[in-house]
Amino acid sequence: MKTWKEFTRFAIREYCNRRGSRTFTLKEFYQANRSQFAEFKPDNQHREEKVRQQLQFLRDDGLITFVDYSGTYTYRGQEILDGEVEEEKIAEISRAAPEKREYLIETYVRNIGWVKEARRVYGFYCLFPICQNTFKREDGTPYIEVHHIIPLFKGGEDGIWNLCVLCAHHHRMSHFSDNATREKVKKMLLQETKCRLIKIGRMPSL
Repeated sequence: MKTWKEFTRFAIREYCNRRGSRTFTLKEFYQANRSQFAEFKPDNQHREEKVRQQLQFLRDDGLITFVDYSGTYTYRGQEILDGEVEEEKIAEISRAAPEKREYLIETYVRNIGWVKEARRVYGFYCLFPICQNTFKREDGTPYIEVHHIIPLFKGGEDGIWNLCVLCAHHHRMSHFSDNATREKVKKMLLQETKCRLIKIGRMPSL
């Protein structure tokens, strides 16, 4: 028999895999899994409160973390979710070193969730100062890549404040340049996205 924590962790994994996204709120997660929790503990009349408690335990274990300051979580217990990358890329990503794996996940991630939101908020032009390195797709839209400023494998989040849009050249620079350059780029991008989010009222308050 699974414990509450084990069952909740399993439910989160299955839920995130179904959606192809690792971010969720307690409300949407519980509503989607209400019947499973009822079947798991039919005599418990406070199942939602119990699930909230398990989320705290899973946060303590480092398996989930807050994405923002309004109750959104991100699941960290599985490196690659079903639907996050194209099927033919899974084997390549699984074999790669952490930095390369992170880059591949970002490059081939489907246009869902925070990736779509980053493009909506930041647009389709590289956030690097005075960057003109772009090209048009067949449909006329500029090509742009979404980048995690602080990588997921280093504790970064899928929150909009940790995402930006970069041309292919500057995206690679942010991953594969020397340490000093990567740090300089990271600080610049964090500052640039912070300024933009403040202007539109999207920067969360600590």
